[in-house]
Amino acid sequence: MFRKILGIKKGFSGGKKVSSQVESLLTCLEYKDDDYCIAHCLEFDIVAQGKTFEQANESLAELIKEQITFAVEKDLEETVLFHPAPSKYWDIVRNLKTKMARKELLSRPNITTEQILDRTECISAHAYSR
Repeated sequence: MFRKILGIKKGFSGGKKVSSQVESLLTCLEYKDDDYCIAHCLEFDIVAQGKTFEQANESLAELIKEQITFAVEKDLEETVLFHPAPSKYWDIVRNLKTKMARKELLSRPNITTEQILDRTECISAHAYSR
């Protein structure tokens, strides 16, 4: 299953300020592996497990927090903070999003443009290019 989790702010009150207060969404891919529920944050390539997806996601959030805290404390934000997962996992997410969008849009032939915009995630590429 695909879920976006963790609205994380860049900048922490308890430590050194990283940058402006910009909210980021992280991508979590959930799946079962034998008897465990797995939560995989693709932006960090961090994986956690639990007996339930809720437990796995809570563990994942804690691991991400520890990763961010470590990077900030060691002044390593630019070099070690984001390490994306291999492309095969991003491909899975892209395929799932496409299937979910197709299913939802085809089940609602009278959808309005406003409803489409409400369900659209726009990312401004020019704002982050170097």
